[in-house]
Amino acid sequence: MPTNTEWAIALVLPLNLTLAAWYVLSSSSDNNNHNNFTPSYYLKLWCFYFFLDATYGYLLHTILLVPARWIARRLPGAVVPSLSDQEMKENNKLLVEQEESSNDISLDWPSVDAIANLPPDWIVSRLDASDRERKVSGDDNEGSHASNSTKKKKKKIKTKNDNSKSSSQQYNNTTLSNQKLSNATTKHKASAQQPYYLNHVRGSTRIRQASQRIGAAMGSILASYMICHLSAAKMTLQDVGWTFPWVVQDLAWGFLIGSSIVTISFIMEVCLGWIKIVAFFQTVVPNESFSINFLWDVLFHVGVSINEELMLRGWMFTLGCRGILAMAFDWFEESSTAATFSIIASIILQSSLFSFLHLHSPGSTHVSLLNLFLGGIAASINVMVAGGSLWLGTGWHFGWNIFMGHVLGRSTSGIPMSCACIDVIPRPKLSDKKCYETYHGGTFGPEQGVLAPLAYLIGILLVVFVYGFDGMRVWRDGLISFCSF
Repeated sequence: MPTNTEWAIALVLPLNLTLAAWYVLSSSSDNNNHNNFTPSYYLKLWCFYFFLDATYGYLLHTILLVPARWIARRLPGAVVPSLSDQEMKENNKLLVEQEESSNDISLDWPSVDAIANLPPDWIVSRLDASDRERKVSGDDNEGSHASNSTKKKKKKIKTKNDNSKSSSQQYNNTTLSNQKLSNATTKHKASAQQPYYLNHVRGSTRIRQASQRIGAAMGSILASYMICHLSAAKMTLQDVGWTFPWVVQDLAWGFLIGSSIVTISFIMEVCLGWIKIVAFFQTVVPNESFSINFLWDVLFHVGVSINEELMLRGWMFTLGCRGILAMAFDWFEESSTAATFSIIASIILQSSLFSFLHLHSPGSTHVSLLNLFLGGIAASINVMVAGGSLWLGTGWHFGWNIFMGHVLGRSTSGIPMSCACIDVIPRPKLSDKKCYETYHGGTFGPEQGVLAPLAYLIGILLVVFVYGFDGMRVWRDGLISFCSF
């Protein structure tokens, strides 16, 4: 269970911010009617949405985490600390570390069979991998001193486990103590200890990570609803792209396009020798259920798609266009020029924030941030081409993520996997060989690779081919008429 402090924060912050939003937005004199917002009112709307989105998301995640942990403990192959013993505080800390981990290096991946099927120049020796792990764990001394230090650590862990009074029926103390040490090492660069780059966790961890993303998505929807109804201008969800006509069609086209361009990139990577297919329909932990693990991944990326599209493309881009255009009318004589300026400015702001949100993702570099900036531009174009609807972009986002990470086995912004329909191994870096991380993207995945800009371009061309430019023209004209005084 979450602590009393976590429950207090989760309940008090949303309540206070909701009251503040109601007081400020309902009594604001910055707006006169639905079609006459001032720039300052737009800024207030977005700021309150941002804070409500974060606090509602935290509240809903805290609620969903309770059943998620209960289910996680009952899954095949689960390793989840129990909170029913005397070491509740310590185990709660371990729970949080486990749920926030991007890679569980206690897992045996790739398997011995997978490595046996690799070409000789792809195989990283166990000695090389052990050297990397010792460096990451902080063993800076060389030779026998490093070996003795490692042995002492293991001895201390074993002694602690032998003296523990925790219930052995709930979990294996030795495994969890070693896992705690492993989690600490994941704070360092993943590439230093992962010669094959990809991040993996147990299915019992993925369900709890999925609960966080579903909670965030529900928080985005609830925050949007509350802002629309608290605003004196009586906004609707349609104003931020949450439109309901053609939902299924837009979602289907978006999913088809997003998954198609990822598949094209995957085929190119295989043909170019950047990745190797080693297995099909496997879980990282052998005794876990593939279908159950895949369900957690689907829920995770449903949450990611809704949360990011509604926040970034709905409120940041669509509402940003209106707020900047309200100012730009005073700067330009032609309304069309002002509209073009507001669209470009909003695309830059939205794409920059989208890129910034991935700054601390595992394996992130300046290349991944630049590629994600381009991805933000593509996502903005999706909104305009679809006439302001977010559903095309939501379908693209989900199809891109689920196919890249869990159908085709590639890393999606460093997000960990517990299973994949196609299990692949990216070509590792060897001391005397060429490094292929620049090509396939390493731990961060294809979004950091050289094919990402091409994939975004192909996606945009497919969207324009299917939808044409009529929706974009209608949306642009509607933007001008909405903001005209």
